[in-house]
Amino acid sequence: MSTIIQITSYLIINLIVIFFFNLLSKYFNLFDYPNQKRKKQVKPISLFGGFIFVINFSLIIFFDITFNNDYLINYLGLNSNLKLLSFVILFYIIYLIGYADDKFDLRPFTKLLLITFCLYMIVQNNQNIVINSLRSILFIKEIDLFFLGPSFTIFCILCYMNAMNMFDGINLVSFLHFLSVAIIIIIDNNILNFGLVLLFSLLIFGYLNFKNLSYLGDSGVYVLSLISAIFLIIFYKNNNINAENILIIIYLPIIDFIRLFFVRIYKGVSPFLSDEKHFHHLLKKKYNYKKAVIIISILLYLPIMLSYLFNFTLLILLLFTIIYFILLNKLQKKSI
Repeated sequence: MSTIIQITSYLIINLIVIFFFNLLSKYFNLFDYPNQKRKKQVKPISLFGGFIFVINFSLIIFFDITFNNDYLINYLGLNSNLKLLSFVILFYIIYLIGYADDKFDLRPFTKLLLITFCLYMIVQNNQNIVINSLRSILFIKEIDLFFLGPSFTIFCILCYMNAMNMFDGINLVSFLHFLSVAIIIIIDNNILNFGLVLLFSLLIFGYLNFKNLSYLGDSGVYVLSLISAIFLIIFYKNNNINAENILIIIYLPIIDFIRLFFVRIYKGVSPFLSDEKHFHHLLKKKYNYKKAVIIISILLYLPIMLSYLFNFTLLILLLFTIIYFILLNKLQKKSI
């Protein structure tokens, strides 16, 4: 009976959100306007996509407490009322930071400072998501991080959040990455309900994004990348896998982020500067939108599939990193 209530509630509330989506976007005046050269849309596009995930995250926490004996909450290490309350508040604050950036275009350093503080509070209140040691094929033994664990964890989550913010440049690209995380959660089967709700939320957003009705915006990217990062850390710790297994899942946004970060510093410009030098932009410029999405889909999903079939994670990671730079070299030559 509780399952029927939960499924019905998810369907009804999400249908209401979809039905009133444009009205909500107009009410909060949250749109991406084509007021810059790099923005190719011909009309304002809603940046309210992140609200879908906030609503569904709130629902799953509520139902986990009401019907599921705190299973998800305990899995996340939020096994006290104080931990749960602080995490939920900080989750909403991170969403609001992204919302404020979407609406008012916050300065990069201000965003970085605010998000770092929120991550510090999240990590300090939950040892379950602290990366205490590094396991790699390159190391004979685990490397204990000792007191550096919390700082290293914050750094990793922060890099991932910024990488996904940069990766979110054309329709469906971020959706495809986060979809892979949802599928892994479902395959892992430890928090199946959460994986299914995340998948359901992503499919709703994916439809709106495909129809060019909504973007994730910084608000959506921040909350989704936070949720994904926390899951991947717990997945890494609980399954006793190597760091390479996690890197395979996130390698494309991360490697593009690292490349652009250092290239921009080398050129003497802000590493947070917006431009069209991202891998997905170059793909779209060289080919077309559809082909760019297909190529990115292959680069996102094929390494993960191969890592599940074969136990050569480091080789797979190196192979697709080489493929990325070969493609990048060809794209940059053609775009000059």
